[in-house]
Amino acid sequence: MLSGHVLARDHVSQRAWLDDPSAQLSWEEVQTLPLEPFSGMLSRGFGHSAIWLKLRIDPFKTSPSQQDPDRLVMRIRPVYLDDIQVYDPLAPNGLAGQIGDLQHPGHQTFRGLDMMLPIARGEQSRDIWLRLASTSTRQIEVGVFNVEDLSGRILKQSLVFAGYLGLVALLAVWGLVYWVFGREALIGAFGLKQVFALLFATASLGHLRAFWPDPWPASLLNQLTSIFSIMAVSTAVFFHVLLIRDFKPPVWLRRLLWALLALLPVKLLILALGWPTLALQINMHEVLLTPLFFLLSVLLCKGWDQATPEHPALSKPVVVGFYITMTSFLLVAALPALGWVSGTEIGLYIVQAHGLLTAFLILLMLQYRAHVIKRNQSQTALAFERSLLQSQQDRRMLEEQEKLLTMLAHELKTPLATMTMRLDASASGSPQIRQAIREMNNVIERCLQITQFGDRRLVARTAPLDLVNTLDQAIAACTQAQRIELQAHGPIKADSDSQLVFIILHNLIENACKYGAPNEAIRVTAHVPPTAIPPIALIEVINPPGPSGWPEADKLFEKYYRSPHARRQAGTGLGLFLERQLAQVLGGHVDYEPQDGCIRFVVRIPLEAINATPVSPESHLG
Repeated sequence: MLSGHVLARDHVSQRAWLDDPSAQLSWEEVQTLPLEPFSGMLSRGFGHSAIWLKLRIDPFKTSPSQQDPDRLVMRIRPVYLDDIQVYDPLAPNGLAGQIGDLQHPGHQTFRGLDMMLPIARGEQSRDIWLRLASTSTRQIEVGVFNVEDLSGRILKQSLVFAGYLGLVALLAVWGLVYWVFGREALIGAFGLKQVFALLFATASLGHLRAFWPDPWPASLLNQLTSIFSIMAVSTAVFFHVLLIRDFKPPVWLRRLLWALLALLPVKLLILALGWPTLALQINMHEVLLTPLFFLLSVLLCKGWDQATPEHPALSKPVVVGFYITMTSFLLVAALPALGWVSGTEIGLYIVQAHGLLTAFLILLMLQYRAHVIKRNQSQTALAFERSLLQSQQDRRMLEEQEKLLTMLAHELKTPLATMTMRLDASASGSPQIRQAIREMNNVIERCLQITQFGDRRLVARTAPLDLVNTLDQAIAACTQAQRIELQAHGPIKADSDSQLVFIILHNLIENACKYGAPNEAIRVTAHVPPTAIPPIALIEVINPPGPSGWPEADKLFEKYYRSPHARRQAGTGLGLFLERQLAQVLGGHVDYEPQDGCIRFVVRIPLEAINATPVSPESHLG
């Protein structure tokens, strides 16, 4: 975070370190052991061993400051290291001081965003020793400076950190306010993620330490820093799980993504049981591995392959590019923290830099996503409005057609009735003329029925009835009633619409008379299957095929369908279509089920009313 100009003023000329696995070595013992040199920042990852640092101090590398010429200041970063003991040959008893986040910040001589400890300048070069023990990642950067040099740099650092916190806070407020008004889970998760990113930043950058109240224990500061670190990672994982969910990952992958969130209670439980190193180590491994898992998840998502209205607003290259960028940054941050590679001073703040960069990238993605969703909604609303206008226009046309059809039916029925009354029964061709008039009346009636059904104005009027009696009436109304053999064990009681049942049965029987083999018997059966639940009446109309042949089963119930051989008979092609629709109004069904070389239609009518609404006679057929 600070420039190389500060490092040029650093009074440390040599650095070396030693690992103390037992954490029991004394200062005197360490001085006799060989050490390994290093430069810049030391990264040793997580562990329970103590780390010893040896720093060679050159007191006259720069001129003494006028403000405090006899002292230098040791600055130690990051601020979440637990315990650091500083040994200086010029200090009484060798111990120059003890610092860390287990020590109350109010006891520091210099209180600021970094851990700072004053030491004597001295007259000649000497070695100073530091013993580090910490449950957090053991990354440490130590510098020794003149008071004046450090003061100016700390002021600039404070301004940069304050600007960073302000940006993070602004993004958090944006996310939460946007969520309050929009209630979109993804935006709320982004706001929550930024809140904990802000809390972790205040702890990791030293602001929480700098303003820690004197009455509060230092151990609470240490615990809060660990909790904020865990929550910052888990809330970020939660956000990415919700984001990836929009891209339609496979079911097994979606379950694995949600399983990642189970790490949060596990980490908090381990922390509560007194194993902070293990909890934070899991947390850092999560930082390292989850971006790779997210990238793999995005590559396997199927949302972009589906041409549906729920197609993701963000394109696949944009999302994949974002996760590649995020993964690259987190690798730079996590590997030194785990002690797998050596780090640099900038590595202390790479997590914060990554958080800010990804937050801005996410903000751009969310804004673009909102833009695309709004554009799609506008297009959908426009299409709906056009559809509504078209529907209204079609409705007006249908109403005009219905009025015209009703008028024509009335105008046609009146002269037909007059012709029937005035027709001399003894005249030549009278039966054929009466049959033709009946056919014309049937065509008109069916057209009116289809119109009512298409307008959804046709509902059943239920009442108790005897289906066998209704069958008798339907048979009696047929032109060739003498050919029909009825086999029924009655009465069969039902709650249904007698008029609709009559139309269905009469049309089926009349069709059998009309298109069946001439002079062949037509069998009609009716019974109640004992195993049917709910109870139904099963009515069958069976006849041998006539000159028209066998009907086409797959087209039989289509509107206006007539087989080629049946076109020699008068008809509209609406009968079977209408019968099936009327049966559905009653909660039943009409099916074509040929059997034993015969044409066979089966009508299933519920004995109990199903989805039927009583209506006034005026709204019924006829």
